[in-house]
Amino acid sequence: MRDLASVLVKHYGLTEGIYDLVVEFQIGTGAVGPDKDNLVPGAMIGVSRVGLVPTTKQGPNTVDAALINPTKKLRKKTTTT
Repeated sequence: MRDLASVLVKHYGLTEGIYDLVVEFQIGTGAVGPDKDNLVPGAMIGVSRVGLVPTTKQGPNTVDAALINPTKKLRKKTTTT
């Protein structure tokens, strides 16, 4: 989960703040089974969205954008004569 949060921090270009991963699930219900004569009530769960939410508390899956995606420091150009 931390790896996925790290990928999202880099993807969105976040360079400061701490974030937690948010996962949204979708649940479907219906008759399921190996064939139409052996159906039973069932449910399927899938991940429909993932994202980041800013947080103020460190948790086990909290990522720090400043450590994962630090801002790049610009170098001064030197001229030689």
